[in-house]
Amino acid sequence: MVYFPERLVGRETETAKMAGLAGAAKAGTGQVAFVVGEAGLGKTALLELTMETARSLGMQVLHAAAQERERQHPFAVISACLGVDTQSADASLARAAEILRGEGRYGMPGGTGEEAESDFATVETMLSLIDDLCTQQPLALFLDGLQWADSASLLVVQRLLRSIHQLPLLLVGAYRPVPQGEVDRLSLSLALGTRTMLELTPLSPPAVSALLAGLCGGAPGPRLRRMAEGAAGNPLYVMELAAALQREGAIDLHDGLAEVSVDCRAPSLPHLITHRLRYLREEVLQALRVASVLGASCTLTDLSAVLDRSAHELLSIVAEAETAGILQDTGDRLIFRHDLIRHALYDAVPGSARAMLHLRMAQALARAGAVPERVAEHLLVAAPASGDFLIGWLLGSAVPLTSRAPAMALLLIDQALALADPTDPRRGQLQLYRAVAQLSSGRLAEAEETARCALTRTRAPGWEGPLRWIIVHASFARGRPDLTLVEIRAACGRPGVSALEALRFRAFSALCLFALGRLPEAGAVASAVRRAAEAMDDDTALADALHVLAAKRFLEAPSTEALELARHAARLTPEPLHPAQRIRLQLTLVNRYMDLDRQQDAQRTLAAVHETTEHTGGVYLPWYHLSCALLAFHTGRWDDALTEIEAGLDPGEHFRMCRALRGVAALISLHRGRQSVAEAHLTAAAAEPDSGTITWFYEYLPLCAEALADEARGHPERAYTRLTTAFDRGVGQLPGQLALGFLAPDLVRLALTRNDSTNARRYAEAARRRADHSGAPYHLGAAFRCQGLLARDPDLLLEAARCYHEAPRPLSEAHAYTDAAELLAQQRRPAQARALLDQALEIYTRLDAQWDAARALARLRAHAVHRSARRPRSSTRHGWEALTDTEHIVAGHVASGHSNPEIAARMYISRRTVGSHVSHILQKLGMTSRVELAAEVIRRRSLEEPPLPD
Repeated sequence: MVYFPERLVGRETETAKMAGLAGAAKAGTGQVAFVVGEAGLGKTALLELTMETARSLGMQVLHAAAQERERQHPFAVISACLGVDTQSADASLARAAEILRGEGRYGMPGGTGEEAESDFATVETMLSLIDDLCTQQPLALFLDGLQWADSASLLVVQRLLRSIHQLPLLLVGAYRPVPQGEVDRLSLSLALGTRTMLELTPLSPPAVSALLAGLCGGAPGPRLRRMAEGAAGNPLYVMELAAALQREGAIDLHDGLAEVSVDCRAPSLPHLITHRLRYLREEVLQALRVASVLGASCTLTDLSAVLDRSAHELLSIVAEAETAGILQDTGDRLIFRHDLIRHALYDAVPGSARAMLHLRMAQALARAGAVPERVAEHLLVAAPASGDFLIGWLLGSAVPLTSRAPAMALLLIDQALALADPTDPRRGQLQLYRAVAQLSSGRLAEAEETARCALTRTRAPGWEGPLRWIIVHASFARGRPDLTLVEIRAACGRPGVSALEALRFRAFSALCLFALGRLPEAGAVASAVRRAAEAMDDDTALADALHVLAAKRFLEAPSTEALELARHAARLTPEPLHPAQRIRLQLTLVNRYMDLDRQQDAQRTLAAVHETTEHTGGVYLPWYHLSCALLAFHTGRWDDALTEIEAGLDPGEHFRMCRALRGVAALISLHRGRQSVAEAHLTAAAAEPDSGTITWFYEYLPLCAEALADEARGHPERAYTRLTTAFDRGVGQLPGQLALGFLAPDLVRLALTRNDSTNARRYAEAARRRADHSGAPYHLGAAFRCQGLLARDPDLLLEAARCYHEAPRPLSEAHAYTDAAELLAQQRRPAQARALLDQALEIYTRLDAQWDAARALARLRAHAVHRSARRPRSSTRHGWEALTDTEHIVAGHVASGHSNPEIAARMYISRRTVGSHVSHILQKLGMTSRVELAAEVIRRRSLEEPPLPD
């Protein structure tokens, strides 16, 4: 489309709207717009004009266009837009490129669902980059051709839209309505108030006349207007028509009127485009046809490699194509002016020639050391007739390709296997990489099947161990440790498995036995592996063995000895140890620290592991957030816990961790009296699959939430039945008496309401044994509380409250005060009862535990004891007083100009967690942007500062 000047004819309304959005984003309130329209209606022109507007406002402008052949290439368009490159001089971009390479994720089981291909570690990296860019200066991102965008890039856009209001960011996407796909669902899923939809329609007749007048130098005459009616208001059509008529000298100008020499119908748009190409030299046409095969854009180097001509020779060809309006040189790339022009050139290339050109391009890129995805794009468009190049290249590139783009790898490996001779010894290696790609894609059962088939067909030395490990990891990840055990036993007896590999298989079998609740066997195997690993000096097997021994002892008898085993395992950092195994050991250690009330050690370990977890992703990302949430929940930082849960739910959905996360959220909601919110979490948790092996260790969380919900619904007998059944029969494959020892006080309380003193004593004894082993304040508090309830002794309950305070476990502390107050009231000691009630209510208020507070008041009211006249400060949900300590710290960092990733690094938490904190802060304060928040924080600071002396 033509600018006349700095405007688009017939698009004045859309142009003004986009300028307004850019101004609002520059002021600090993020904006998103989607431009939809058929080819030729001016989407790209509108984006280009808005880019100029954004630049004039002082915004940084980044732009990229998706290409059809990149749809299988994860993060293709978003990484191109942000300039992610390992060779970049910018450290952030180079680091992002390293994470995109995914070397630390090779062989890790992928997630399930539609977004499995979209690695969450890379998603977070892209979002962090955008956060940082927005902190440097207001940012405008333009993504064209989104109908061809890859799913991973669209996922980044989707996640970005959740917090765009916080940022000085304008995000504009353009796409055609056909073919319909993910981008339609993305744009339509947004609430009307959070996005702008601009649907471009054909130009009106007056607008067409104005466009023709600008193109032809005079108002269009009747014959020219009739001819232009054939364009049906498509501005590209009108422009091509005017250009063709001018090239033929068929327009006459008289007295300011432009008229065609003859009256005829307008030719078709493809014919007009072909007419434009007719005036080019043959060598220029040939070069353009080759360029069209390379895609909507290419570099001069790419074109030079395929044509086998020097870049210097091509300069004149490129210049002629630019003059003819076919190409545009952006400095680093050559871009076709319009995709319809490229398609006209592409269609003129015979199919066999296209395939040959794609293969030549793939070979040239491979020689130049291009990333495997770029090579794969061309190989996927046109499969080579021979497998020689494809197989050889795949064997050298499969590791990075399966780590970053497993779906692309699978397609190409299947092509290679179809082309390979049945006797080709390389088939076994291809099958191995096929299984790895399936594992990385979350297609776990398929990965097992591929590996099993490969084992029956290959006799190549060295491949049996890796193939069996794929089966082991796939079956374990899909929640079948029983099958994993069978596979490990088969592997250990094979001649193709070395003694060292067999030892590591046995170490993993101890993990499987533990997951199945077969604790004596798990301990025996782990002890034997520990001795063998120390003799063979193998830290990899030793780490797994110590991990199992520590976990078993913590269940049976939590103690500092068990903790030392866990710490020993976490300290082992052998070179072969996969990053995922290191994270598993560290997160397990965090939970052990929490068991023994070593909250600072738990916090330090989480801080140390958070960056590695962010970069590795996988199941460890939601597990990390769950660990953070549990620590915050136990220590009374419930808003922080909910923030961590919110950050963990997205990746958790794909790694079966949502049941545990939602269990904690439901517990908090129930305690706060928000039963409808809790019911929603419990309903969602019930619908989640629980086959993830790690999830089994946290099945107690939804169980506890369901039991508390039973009490909140007025059915304590159901809660008691639910908990006693789990205590006696087990939960999540683990023995209930060991896994649910922390529930002893609630079990005793519920048992006594049913006059079940026999079982109450049994539960109290379990709490005593646990406390004797650990000596931890929380466990001691549970034991004292159980004994206090049984003996109806308020002094024991006060000792329990003291232990809970030391732990700290504020909710349990308040419960102990409430129990003691009720006993004192029954003993006709109302003043003491009222004092303890006030202490309990102070804690409940701090936690916003409205349900617990109401229940405590009702219990004491039954004995004519009421709260004191001096009531605790009521909790507030809005205003500065509603902010938590963490939120005050985050707000201070925002005012200092730090981006979310910078705040995350300073506070040793994740970027997602910081983003959730900022959203909550803005919501509580009734603000819309970080700019507004920063200004208010600075204003409040100035009021607090003492005046300077005269």
